[in-house]
Amino acid sequence: MIERLRTNPPAPARAVMFDFDGTLALVRAGWMPAMLDMMMETLGPLGEDPVALRAAAEVYVARLTGKDTVHQMNAFAEHVRELGGEARSGAEYRDEFFRRTAESHTSRLRAVESGERSADSLLVPGARGLLEALRERGLLLYLASGTAHEAICREAKLLGIEGYFDGIYGSAPDSFTKSELLAHIVASGVPGEAILTFGDGRVEIEVTKEAGGTTVGVATDEAECLTVDAKKRGWLIDAGADYIVPNLLHADLLIEVAEGRQ
Repeated sequence: MIERLRTNPPAPARAVMFDFDGTLALVRAGWMPAMLDMMMETLGPLGEDPVALRAAAEVYVARLTGKDTVHQMNAFAEHVRELGGEARSGAEYRDEFFRRTAESHTSRLRAVESGERSADSLLVPGARGLLEALRERGLLLYLASGTAHEAICREAKLLGIEGYFDGIYGSAPDSFTKSELLAHIVASGVPGEAILTFGDGRVEIEVTKEAGGTTVGVATDEAECLTVDAKKRGWLIDAGADYIVPNLLHADLLIEVAEGRQ
C-alpha cells in the first residue's frame, strides 16, 4: 500500500505539490515506451546492440522526466551525435514526438468530452479522493508539469480537478518550473520542510528534497495502476523519495503522511 523509506516522521505539510502526468492523470499513459521507440529508429542503425542503446536512452529519459520534453530530446540529440550520427535539434525531435502521440491522448480526452468514458478513468486511482481530503484540511495545493501550460490547464478542467488547486503551472515562458514554484511557495511563507510533493519523475522529487520537503514517489504500473513498477521505484528511490506508492488509493495513510503521522 505504502512503502516508507525515511526513518522519522515528516513535518506536517502546509502546501502540497502534485505532478500531473503519471501522478494524477493518465492522459499520456504509455508515453515513455513511445518515446523510446521513436528514439530507437535513429539510434538502432548507429550501434550493434539495440538493447544497450535503448537502455542508455531510458536512463536520460527517466532522469529528465518532469522537465519540459525538449530536455529529453536535447539529450537524445547529444546521444545521436556521440554515436556519429547527424542529429536534428531537440525542438524538432520534441515536435515530432508530440505529433506522433497527439492522436492517442487527444482521443482519450475526446472520449471524456463526449461522455464515452468518465473523467475518473483518466485519473490515477484514488486521485480525486486524495485531493478532496487534502483540500478539506485546508492545505495549499499546486499542480506543476513539464507539459505545456495551456494543455495542463485545459486537461485539469476537463477532468474536473482544476478547482482543487491554488495554482496550476505548466511549461511556458510565463510560468514556473517546479524548482521555481517551490521557491515561490517558500517565499510566500511556507517553510521548505512543510512542503509535500507527489510525483512520478526524478525532477520533482529532487527539487523538493533540496528544499527540505517530503516526497511521495508514485511508481504506478500504468497498465492497471494497481502495482508498483520496479523501474520507476528504483528511479524514484535514487532521486530521494521518502515513500513509494502504486497509486493514490488509501488516502487515510497518505493523509497521515501529510499530517506528519506516518
